[in-house]
Amino acid sequence: MKKILGIVVEFNPLHNGHLYFINEAKRIINPDVTIAVMSSSFAMRGDVMVIDKFTRTKLMLEFGIDIVLELPFISAVQSTDYFCFNAINILNSFNITHLAFGAELANLEKLRTLNYIISQKSFQKYIKDSLDKGHSYPTSALKALKQLTNDQELIENFSLPNNTLALGYLKAIDKLGGNIEVIPIKRIYANYYDEIPTHSQIASANAIRNLMIENKPFTQYLPEKLHNISFANLKLAEDNLFLLLKHTFNVVPLSKIKSFFGVNEGIENRIANFLDKTTNYQELISLIETKRYPKNRIKRTLLHIILQTPKQFENQYHSYLRILGFSKQGEKYIKTLPKETKEKIVSNLKNITNCDIINIELQASKLYSLITNNNSFYLNEFIGPIKI
Repeated sequence: MKKILGIVVEFNPLHNGHLYFINEAKRIINPDVTIAVMSSSFAMRGDVMVIDKFTRTKLMLEFGIDIVLELPFISAVQSTDYFCFNAINILNSFNITHLAFGAELANLEKLRTLNYIISQKSFQKYIKDSLDKGHSYPTSALKALKQLTNDQELIENFSLPNNTLALGYLKAIDKLGGNIEVIPIKRIYANYYDEIPTHSQIASANAIRNLMIENKPFTQYLPEKLHNISFANLKLAEDNLFLLLKHTFNVVPLSKIKSFFGVNEGIENRIANFLDKTTNYQELISLIETKRYPKNRIKRTLLHIILQTPKQFENQYHSYLRILGFSKQGEKYIKTLPKETKEKIVSNLKNITNCDIINIELQASKLYSLITNNNSFYLNEFIGPIKI
């Protein structure tokens, strides 16, 4: 039986730690085919991608990925459970046998224990009781966990970002009923939220983006193939997002903004209140942030407001099968897929006009082109998959 390895990636940017992850996953599993599903122009947490999705696709193929699939904007810029389910659903459609992911807690047995605990009704009840007392969701969830386990390793690892995604992937596999073998791979040297590098060659994507914004050297943390590519100017992109957001609030009534994806619990009033009291995007996010409105939720909501994504897409599972690129080995594998799967595959958007997910993806691509001043990027949407 062939081994088909699946991975879920954003690569914002693709760095030495990511390359280690790819190579380690392939070393452990020795797959016949490796398939990645990748967020497109914006990350799950609402960040702008510093490398456009077509350049990332080409790089991934050069680093040994056989098929790159798209996790479109409406599937990716969501809360963890929806992001994870959408990604695993796409990979499951391509019949992966193995899933590898990075985690701070690379112990599958403990991750499964944690997944079991948080799936219990009592866990949700403890959360609700804590929320009713005015605590934030992360605080409430941690309090709930402490009620149900004394395992300090589980408690300490519960809210770490890659572990949160790992639990989301396990939950998605359970929901889909897929027979997928799971391989967690330990993160090395850098933590997800590190703001400055602490190692000579490995740094978090967050720390690398900070170096980019501060115009400091960062290429030592990237594979050599990335040293001469063009990166998006994040400061320019965020300045443009800020202007577009102000424009939206100037021309769209608050009553209509309330109908956009993620605009709940009066957050539109808080945004409107602070828009004229600050001069930049990051400061606005910091001013809006509260226990009720965590930073990542705010960043996602601001993007959906700018794109005017209808609320009907909120708390829904969305995915399509779009191939961004493939190797010769990947092409051979695609030909072996069941007919019903191949009929669902989208490889060119040129003649598709009646698909909401694709229309939103194209709008997100137009936005990315605009804020990064990358005029040629959008035209690539209508060219077939990249082949190497």
